[in-house]
Amino acid sequence: MSDIQQRIQRLEDIKSIEQLKYKYLHACDDKDPEAMISVFTKENCEIDYGEVGVFNNRESLKKVYTAAACHDYMIESHHAHNPIINIIDSDKAIGVWALTYQLINTKDLSIVKLKGIYEDEYIKDAGEWLISKTKFILKSTFSRQIEEKFLKVIFAG
Repeated sequence: MSDIQQRIQRLEDIKSIEQLKYKYLHACDDKDPEAMISVFTKENCEIDYGEVGVFNNRESLKKVYTAAACHDYMIESHHAHNPIINIIDSDKAIGVWALTYQLINTKDLSIVKLKGIYEDEYIKDAGEWLISKTKFILKSTFSRQIEEKFLKVIFAG
């Protein structure tokens, strides 16, 4: 492969990894457990989401995610940004992403915002990039209760 072909392949791999992360984030916001776990390797994946849990397979994550987050009263917005992706070789890459997250809970009338970092490892399996290892490191949290005298909810949904 020529130098220019290698450089183009590297850019295509980075773009594919970015699209993979965006697919994950959209699936979380859309409350789509199957799409959410499809970004992880089927076997031998390591998922460390801190207080949410540590999982050694994607099905375990799906179970917790479905029970904890798949509710109509939880309006979530996941925004990953500032990726730094390094292609190690043709089948392995690492990446770091910043996450800004907001949850509006219309049941208990609360709003949570948080900031954190994803540290990911990726492998290419049959030409498709997947997450083989991820760790979320929480950096800050801001929670507030919605009460009539402080904040009136005009619309939530």
